[in-house]
Amino acid sequence: MEYAVSVTDTSYTEEIEKNGRLLLEKLTHFSRSLESITTFGTPRGIIFHDLKSATELYSTIPLPAYTSRDLIHINPLIDTWKDIFLSTTRGLVKAEQYYNDLSMDDIAVIAAHELTHHSDFFNSEFEDWDEEENMWFEEGMCFYIPRKIILSTEKFNSIMEVERSLIELYKADYGEYTIDLFGESGYRGGHDLGYSSAFYDYWRSTHIVHVLIDKYCGGDIDKLIKYYKDWANNSSEINLQKFFIEKFKLSKHEAKELWLGA
Repeated sequence: MEYAVSVTDTSYTEEIEKNGRLLLEKLTHFSRSLESITTFGTPRGIIFHDLKSATELYSTIPLPAYTSRDLIHINPLIDTWKDIFLSTTRGLVKAEQYYNDLSMDDIAVIAAHELTHHSDFFNSEFEDWDEEENMWFEEGMCFYIPRKIILSTEKFNSIMEVERSLIELYKADYGEYTIDLFGESGYRGGHDLGYSSAFYDYWRSTHIVHVLIDKYCGGDIDKLIKYYKDWANNSSEINLQKFFIEKFKLSKHEAKELWLGA
């Protein structure tokens, strides 16, 4: 994959390119593993930014990782992401411990999230948000798959536990609306531009996907993808949440615990 560097502060150029090349190598390894799960379209390239270039020059989205016009945009610096994640912890010790120990693998997960959006099994074209009520599934899968491939089992379990705790921490702030309203608390909903509000539904959607795969699909990611394809091909006139509730015979309590609504 071709890459370019965009910075507003040229003192970061060398560091950003160095980290970007490391990130690109990890992304190349990830793409080979992703091929065992799904076919996908390869983006035209990736642009490595400093924070201001990513969030002010190329976009107004507060998170320095996104895909636009078939290009992945990302800040590849660990310290930048460490500051972003630490701003959400509110003194939660296990979250602070995890984020203070961020590695390039954690940044690779973020880049791989963007690549996974190009997977062919997703029902809608990437960036086509006509089906926003089902967006949570794609976003959740786009974090779950890279984490399972890139992170060690210990790191995977740690970040999932950290995010479960952060969900509990922020429930009082953002509420427990059903996941079909993905982004309601943050910038997608036109509200809070803070990082925690942006992450809240990513945390929740990834947790839902994790539970569906581990508890209801016996840990088999291919099974959940198959069910999703069944919905897309045969049942897409009904809400994806309702489809999963019926497919897995979830009780009202189980569905509510997963923020799924009929």
